[in-house]
Amino acid sequence: MSSAVQSPTGLPSTEPIRMCIACRERAPQSQLLRLAVLTADEPRIVVDASRRLPGRGAWIHDSAACWKRARAKKAFSVALRSPGLPAPAHDGEDT
Repeated sequence: MSSAVQSPTGLPSTEPIRMCIACRERAPQSQLLRLAVLTADEPRIVVDASRRLPGRGAWIHDSAACWKRARAKKAFSVALRSPGLPAPAHDGEDT
């Protein structure tokens, strides 16, 4: 299944399309944040700014609404297949 997004030139973009774990909308990966489980000392969910951390990743829009919805649905641990891990904090959200 191929989901091509139109670039500003009108041609299909070759950028990968990902789905937000909260709103389930598809978007180019440049419009989403990648989350991953960091297992250094104590496992925790972190924003993978470089998009290069190993293991399963999950994608989410950088909006307070999506973060709130994902937290309510417990979508972080489900998408990352890591039950019991607390959801990461988001700068634009009241915790």
